[in-house]
Amino acid sequence: MADRAEVDIRTAVVDDEVVRVHVAGEVDLLTVPSLAEALAAAGRLSPRLIQVDLSAVDFLSVSGAAELAEAAARIPVQVGPASHASRVALAAAGLDHLLA
Repeated sequence: MADRAEVDIRTAVVDDEVVRVHVAGEVDLLTVPSLAEALAAAGRLSPRLIQVDLSAVDFLSVSGAAELAEAAARIPVQVGPASHASRVALAAAGLDHLLA
């Protein structure tokens, strides 16, 4: 039996204008709904910016990158710090402009 991918997502209000979402683990088809909910919840706080920390992400799938792009279409999103795997995936998806 294959291991299930796991992701740990924590959200923190930095100040009145910034919400930080810290993601750790693997962001794939099974875990991207958790990322989507965290980004939506952060957006409901009406921040000026959502900072997404991907420094502890081991794998970022196309669906995970797409979710970041969808969030960025609704509210400014800045990714950083980011792991090497995350940077490669975002660059391959043409989303490296989200990197801080």
